[in-house]
Amino acid sequence: MTSRLRSAVLALASAGAVLCGLPLLAPLVSGGDWWAASAAVLAGMALVGAGLRLLPRGAALLVPPAQLLTALVLATAVFAPQTAAAGLLPTPASLDELGRLLSEGRREIAANPPPVADGAAIALVIAAGAAAAGLVGDVLSVTARTPALTGVPLFAMLLIPLAVDDQGVGTGAFALAACGYLALLAVDGWVRGSGWAPHAGAAASRALGALRHGLLSAGVAAAALALALLVPVALPNLASGSVYQMAGPPGLDRTVTTSHPLVSLRHDLGSRSDAVVLEYTTDASSPAYLRTFVLDAFDGTDWTMSPVRLDDGDVLDGEALPPVPGLIGGDHERVGYDITLMRDLQETAFLPLPYPTRELDLDGEWYADPDSLMVFGTSVQDPTPEYRVTGLDLRPDPARLTGSGAGSPDERFLVVPSGVDDRVARLARSITEDADDRLARAVALQDWFTGEGGFRYDLSPPALPEGADPLAHFLFDSRVGYCEQFAASMALMARQLGIPARVAVGYTSGTRTADGRWQVRESDAHAWPELYFPGQGWLRFEPTPGDGQGTASVPEYASGAPSAPSEPEAEESPSAAPEESEAAEEEDGAASPDREDTAAPGREAPDSGGAAPGDGGGPWVAVALAAAAAAVLVLLPALLRAVRRRARAVRAGAAAPAAAAEAAWAEVRDLCLDLGLGWSEAESPRAAALRVAAAAALDEGSAEALDRLARAEETARYAPEPAVGPSLPADLRALSVALRRSVPPAARARAALLPRSLLRLPARPAASPGSPRLSPEGG
Repeated sequence: MTSRLRSAVLALASAGAVLCGLPLLAPLVSGGDWWAASAAVLAGMALVGAGLRLLPRGAALLVPPAQLLTALVLATAVFAPQTAAAGLLPTPASLDELGRLLSEGRREIAANPPPVADGAAIALVIAAGAAAAGLVGDVLSVTARTPALTGVPLFAMLLIPLAVDDQGVGTGAFALAACGYLALLAVDGWVRGSGWAPHAGAAASRALGALRHGLLSAGVAAAALALALLVPVALPNLASGSVYQMAGPPGLDRTVTTSHPLVSLRHDLGSRSDAVVLEYTTDASSPAYLRTFVLDAFDGTDWTMSPVRLDDGDVLDGEALPPVPGLIGGDHERVGYDITLMRDLQETAFLPLPYPTRELDLDGEWYADPDSLMVFGTSVQDPTPEYRVTGLDLRPDPARLTGSGAGSPDERFLVVPSGVDDRVARLARSITEDADDRLARAVALQDWFTGEGGFRYDLSPPALPEGADPLAHFLFDSRVGYCEQFAASMALMARQLGIPARVAVGYTSGTRTADGRWQVRESDAHAWPELYFPGQGWLRFEPTPGDGQGTASVPEYASGAPSAPSEPEAEESPSAAPEESEAAEEEDGAASPDREDTAAPGREAPDSGGAAPGDGGGPWVAVALAAAAAAVLVLLPALLRAVRRRARAVRAGAAAPAAAAEAAWAEVRDLCLDLGLGWSEAESPRAAALRVAAAAALDEGSAEALDRLARAEETARYAPEPAVGPSLPADLRALSVALRRSVPPAARARAALLPRSLLRLPARPAASPGSPRLSPEGG
């Protein structure tokens, strides 16, 4: 196999490995139309790279720019054909359209947590990333002949979804990427084994060597993968995910986890598409909120969901859900909901349901958590199910909620971390100082958030100052936020007052359409606190201001109790002192008309603290990124050459005699090519040494070092048992210094930044009057 054909085959294998890594990005995008453009770009770049490498060696220099041009043409044909010449040739208008789509895609990614909605802008961003990964993989695999390093862009494809999505990547996607990488290593082994062999039976030897190399690579990778899977099974604390659940011992309960619910909440609220999440019909006169998650653990900063244990006894199998926690007696009306989800469910899916659900009619294996009545499945058969729900319409009489006795389903619902700011508890007591029962205290907190506290709803609250406590900053400084902050703050303050509390995440009841159906959109995503009342169970409250979440509503039992004082004392909330003073000066005791603008000095911070969310930091960031990318491109050849030089130096001092001599002589050849001293494969090692010594005017010591390197290479080529002296690494270092000193500074700089040897460019021997003639026989 010729060297050109080997390079072309390796180029195709490298592109195939990157192509196999594309499914790793699936968790980042909702929809399946994005990958076709990326696959087309990678395929086109691979074919162009392989074709150019089949041409004479000088054409290899054109591979990177030709691949970039190919990617641009294909992207133009897919995303901007209307403004392109002949539908695919870039024009200024098409370049503007591509730039607009890239900017739009970047804004979408910055504004929305994954998975982002599929679209042309997102597909173009991914295609551009795939093109960059393909180009880097081609340079590493073919130009630098280090295909193992192609794992770097593949690892980047794996790292991104692992960093932003708790669900990780699918087993199939990981297996496909691993197979693509192993195939690249196997092809590299075959290519290396198909090179020149000096003895009889070379063809058979090449085939056996390639097979052995490929099997060894596959075996090592398979062993590593097996260890990665089996060790966590043996050590349960390391095991997570569906792979380990399937491998675990049968009959034992398992822990179910999911992506952070508040991340999903922010994704829905920040979505520009405002897509429909679900539709339903109901016979309820006032539909309940649709709850998906319950967050019961607060660590001082975030509310999270405790792991849910999956036991065989929790399988629904068409039976009623577990009893409603804390609900004793009462005449509650049963209402029905027919729900149709418009989104595909994930492998571990939690269903949006009215609380409390009593019956669920849905095919598949579904589980109910007895503490929260959350319903979830771990192997969803129908990705977009329709299901029938029967629930209770809880309308407790406020008179039955005014008891002040203690009662909690579990002490964990009263836990308050020790690091919480002491001012928060004092503030909660001040707000509820005139409330004499549990319901009155709960309503006082709710009313303070929705009116008297001077809060404002905003999906882009002010940036948190460095080192500031998020809770204290929200309550005492900014007083700007959205449902997550309001629900979390009220739940914590309720716990500090002795009321068991948790945070629920899901959707409001949505909007009723003309045909009588109810429609729930992404903008209806919501979080609210649930407080526990003995005999009545968990009841929701609504502390989010009404001008924020448009479809939110205050329950009847939470709207009729007397309200608490309009504002706590000054010493409990120093930042609110100006507002309190203004309120005291009003004859009717109400806040001043302009209080909305003056109550929280930090409310306009989103427009004054720098770039707005999603704008990427302005043009200076783009300039900096472009400069960094240019610097990387400029220095990449030098880095690759340094890596190859170091690898050869190590091999020259530690490998077997033949391999050590081959590595040292290969470095001499590449150094001569880089410095413009010329090289010809027709020369024998000693002939090349004589010519290079004369052309570089080497001193006696350096010439002797070069001669020893040449004789070591000849011994490795022809001797039955090669023997190499221990001075090989030292000779190589001394010769490298001498050869660099023999050329002008400009030639040394060119050799460092643009090494010819990476592309195997042909170089003529240096013209020197005293140079010996090239001779294939040797000296």
